Amino acid sequence: MAANDGGPDLPANAPVDGDGDAGGPYIPAELVPDIAKHLTSLHDFFALRAGCRAYRAALPNCRALLANQPPHLLVPHTADPSLSLFKVLEPGCAAFSLALFHVPDRRLLRFRARLPFARTGGVLTSDGARVAAVDGATGEILVTDLLSGAQARLPRPPLEYSRVILSGGYVFAPARGRTEIQYCSLWYAHWAVASYGGDFEIQDWRIVNGALYGLLPSCGLVMASLPKDNTLELWMLGGEFDEDLEETLKETVGGSLLGECGGEPLLICKVGRIDPEYKIFRWDFNVGKWVMTTSLGGRTLFIGYDDFVACLGPDVPGIRADCVYGSLPWSGGWSEYSLVDGTCKCFPAQYPGEPGVGFGRPQVWVLPSLFCDY
Repeated sequence: MAANDGGPDLPANAPVDGDGDAGGPYIPAELVPDIAKHLTSLHDFFALRAGCRAYRAALPNCRALLANQPPHLLVPHTADPSLSLFKVLEPGCAAFSLALFHVPDRRLLRFRARLPFARTGGVLTSDGARVAAVDGATGEILVTDLLSGAQARLPRPPLEYSRVILSGGYVFAPARGRTEIQYCSLWYAHWAVASYGGDFEIQDWRIVNGALYGLLPSCGLVMASLPKDNTLELWMLGGEFDEDLEETLKETVGGSLLGECGGEPLLICKVGRIDPEYKIFRWDFNVGKWVMTTSLGGRTLFIGYDDFVACLGPDVPGIRADCVYGSLPWSGGWSEYSLVDGTCKCFPAQYPGEPGVGFGRPQVWVLPSLFCDY
């Protein structure tokens, strides 16, 4: 659950009774949403929300009111700087918590989250609005909305899985080394296992514009129906072994990702071995193939360590258009790669209480402008 160590910026601790500070300025409640739309700090948003019951009711955690909030990183924080990262991540470490790092301002917010599974199994992934963590002891998966505190606790998937994917209100857990796909709705905590009868494991899944897509190892794109009776129906759309992709696939480091931008599927290939660089292909439905692009229509992509998180924009404050932002958990920070000029910049996330860096450092994107009431 989310918690707060004295700061005003978490709704769980915001006062809801009374009319706030009688000595403070009075703002008519009907004007509060218009004011909130111009705030670019979650500190200010929750401070305003905590003013009184009427303000709290007028400021739900909805997408429209949080549209101007820039991206954040959820990073590890320790109350004991002498502890190493490995000590901090040990089960039962009282000094451990997760904090929000404001990317444009490069500062730590007073928000603290203590996800019960964050230490033992690690934070797996996020979709920008929700974070998934796994209990290393029981295998349970907890999906948490950081701002509202809403949680979905899912049982352990029946088959060993290679990764966890959050997309469109579903959790996908591709079976390791098998062709089955495991999926679970966040509103119905029951895993289903479906197969499609093919020979290859589908590497990635993504719900785009209400349709479910899968990515084959050959970079072929398939469309799938949400499974019924544990049978997954697939329709091959094409894109397999495309000549235009061959050279890019030879350069690709760590595999390809299935993403989306503007309601269209994207193929995201990381090709930089030192500095993160990306080649992006959009799916052309007219010709049934992947087409390389250097424009996202002013939008911005966010990539985790090995997964696609979300697409934002255009016109989101604090980020550059037509760029790919990548989380760098092994070095503690993020990268900014421009599709327009091919330049890459890396930024460290340095803050008081930083426990150091390492391969296992939990660090995922949190994108407040994607939050809404579920």
